[in-house]
Amino acid sequence: MLINGFTVFAQIVNFLILVALLRWVLYKPIFKVLNQRQKGLEERWQGAEQLQTEAQQALLAYQQQQQDLADQRQTLLAAARAEAEQERQRQIIQIRQEAADQRADWQADLHQAQQAFLLNLRQQVMQQTTAIARRALADLANADLERQMVAVFCDHLRHLPADQHQTLAQSLAEPIAVRSSFGLSADLQQQVIDTLQATFGQVPPVEFATVPDLICGIELRLAGQEIVWSLDTYLTTLEQHLAAALTQTDLAEKPLTNPGLTTEDPSQPPITNNQ
Repeated sequence: MLINGFTVFAQIVNFLILVALLRWVLYKPIFKVLNQRQKGLEERWQGAEQLQTEAQQALLAYQQQQQDLADQRQTLLAAARAEAEQERQRQIIQIRQEAADQRADWQADLHQAQQAFLLNLRQQVMQQTTAIARRALADLANADLERQMVAVFCDHLRHLPADQHQTLAQSLAEPIAVRSSFGLSADLQQQVIDTLQATFGQVPPVEFATVPDLICGIELRLAGQEIVWSLDTYLTTLEQHLAAALTQTDLAEKPLTNPGLTTEDPSQPPITNNQ
């Protein structure tokens, strides 16, 4: 095969042109990109080294802080233990003092409870006695007794004190409330109304009501005035005197009397006027 010099020369020129083109078009941008990447990697490496240095410094600072905190904790724990021991000793002394005070209070309360028990027992006996008396009087009420009580009540209305009569007369514009422990029949109601009219002249309407709490009694209410006739007055007075007597240290030296029988006419139960 014959070698043509011109062809060889042309191939060499073509090769050189191709190499120049590849260097200009391909290799140079590639080298540029590689150089940029290498430069970025070097910057990142330097940044990583700086971060590592900073991290080591932060670690050393953290370790120093931990050591300082450990030292402070030991100091605080020692102070807390000392303070806790002082508080424990103080509380022990306080508890002992409180226990001694409570023991003294308990002994005083025990003595007081013993006295209160005896007094309460006596009061219960007194209360049961008066309660039985009230129930007995309530059971004994009958028509004749009711009529007699209305008669006594009307008689008391006719003989009111002058000042009370004047006060009631000035308050007759208000309704009159009459309450009794039993239901008043029509004739007994009319008897009360007639007595009021005879005592005060023209009177407003009278309202009658039944109140079982009144033991064999009847009362009139008007303008803050209260006129009461009731056998319960005896029992209330008796209960008050019993309570006063039971507070004394020696019951035997204070004989109990019924004030309703010693200060009042036994045939006429007391009348109370409350201003």
